[in-house]
Amino acid sequence: MTSIQKFSRLGHRIYWRLYLPDGTYKEKYKASTSKSALQEILPDIMKIETLSRRSELSGQDLVRALNMSIITRDEMQLFYSTIDIPEDHCLSELRADFETKSKTQSSPHSHRANLSKADIIEDYFKETPIRQITQELIEKFRANRKTKLTNTTINHDLKILRKYLDIAVSKGYVKENQARKIKLLPELKNRIPRCFYPEELKILFAGLKEFNHLLYGEFSFIIRCLIYTGLRRSELFDLKPENIKLHLRQIHLIGKGQKARVVGIHRSLIKELKERIKRGYILHRSIDPSSISHAFKKVSRHLGLSESLTLHSLRHTYISYLLEKGVPVKRVKERAGHFSLTVTDHYTHAIPTTTIDEDALDFENTG
Repeated sequence: MTSIQKFSRLGHRIYWRLYLPDGTYKEKYKASTSKSALQEILPDIMKIETLSRRSELSGQDLVRALNMSIITRDEMQLFYSTIDIPEDHCLSELRADFETKSKTQSSPHSHRANLSKADIIEDYFKETPIRQITQELIEKFRANRKTKLTNTTINHDLKILRKYLDIAVSKGYVKENQARKIKLLPELKNRIPRCFYPEELKILFAGLKEFNHLLYGEFSFIIRCLIYTGLRRSELFDLKPENIKLHLRQIHLIGKGQKARVVGIHRSLIKELKERIKRGYILHRSIDPSSISHAFKKVSRHLGLSESLTLHSLRHTYISYLLEKGVPVKRVKERAGHFSLTVTDHYTHAIPTTTIDEDALDFENTG
């Protein structure tokens, strides 16, 4: 009787029967938007149906069916009232183990990013027992995220979920990590970074004074500091007075990948940095890193700037314009904290130019 049927415009379902010990049966359905996902579990469902019809279902078969979410706990107990039904566990129970692993294996910045991702994943799956986190449910989570995020960000989501489920496997909550069966999404490689063009810079700096009230009055400083130093958001957030060497006009910091680097201090930042050193902190302690990005996007839209510009575009602009001004690539690499010159080279064509190199060709008038 087991079969896959077209279930609506959006998906399919498996129709099957669970034969009960009293001689009756229950009609069962397993729906999905992915026909291939159903085809993958079809043999297992056929086996459960056949064994139930023969009254040969073992406790192990029932536990497997429960873990696949094709039967319920109540149905399970109709076969064995004393069966040891697996206890339900949720992702939040694994938080302490996840945090310990993340802290020992990641940089402070990456650890904070991991915890932020963990919050999102735990919230999404909070009503779902770990054993019911199937490939289909994970794909649904990704589809939901894909409407507003890049493939790179979504891949980070999946990597965090994989780590959670690795812990679940090690604790015996599930036998397999379903997230490991899902491939990462393709990511754009070697794309030209989007920096601010000259006209956009004029609009940005002309409009900054309208938003002095944002981020406890620190929005303007944050924007100017990011674009004149090329710091990442996390690096600015972690900046402390002892990192600032005003007598040298330098910022000494440990950046991404625990890489130490030195960045010059633009003359326009000296006065404000001096005042912040005196007060004992660089950014207001109540500012959250994510609020900086939200404030930037709000201001950017108000000023009519391109949606393709992000807070990170300030760093792209710093790097691109240093190269455009003739600063050697190796020196820019060191300033930016890149691990490879190849990364820095991606910025060499970020600023648009009106010069057409091909105009130098003159094949028709060669002697």
